[in-house]
Amino acid sequence: MKYYLGNIDERNGDMEYSDKYLFSTKGSAEKYAKKVTKNWRNSSSSDWDSDQQGYWSDCSLIFEGGYREIPKEDFDVLQKYIPVL
Repeated sequence: MKYYLGNIDERNGDMEYSDKYLFSTKGSAEKYAKKVTKNWRNSSSSDWDSDQQGYWSDCSLIFEGGYREIPKEDFDVLQKYIPVL
């Protein structure tokens, strides 16, 4: 099992948001992060904007903002403060 700190970026007009989340997986971290991005605001595959490389949800555009592997010890501490998805 590997442990990760992920990031979601969201644009809503002139406002931009960034949210962090934790996840662990035995599989592909990239696939997992893409799934979280799509489901962040209940988007579907048809909401994908290939020009913007993000998912539309109402007036917001949701982007996979990256992820990085972290040690299990850090994961255990951070899960007290950051959501685990």
